[in-house]
Amino acid sequence: MEIKVKGRTVIYRIVPKKGWAVVVKEDNVLIDNYHYGYPHIHSDREPIKYDDIYKVVEIVVRHIEKYGKVELEKLREELCR
Repeated sequence: MEIKVKGRTVIYRIVPKKGWAVVVKEDNVLIDNYHYGYPHIHSDREPIKYDDIYKVVEIVVRHIEKYGKVELEKLREELCR
């Protein structure tokens, strides 16, 4: 699925039995729960507190609506703490 918001493209995908991924294309941000067994932000694999892709997408979209782009440290605060 793809969502356009404030000039950004949020792409998300669920792969049954493997996990999910959320990408903000223009800001090169990847959030997923593949490979490491927990949901995390790349590239440092910082764990996030949500394992529900729809909740993560909602937070990312609202974040972009507020800031116009991904402010990574602020997004980390929203997702991780």
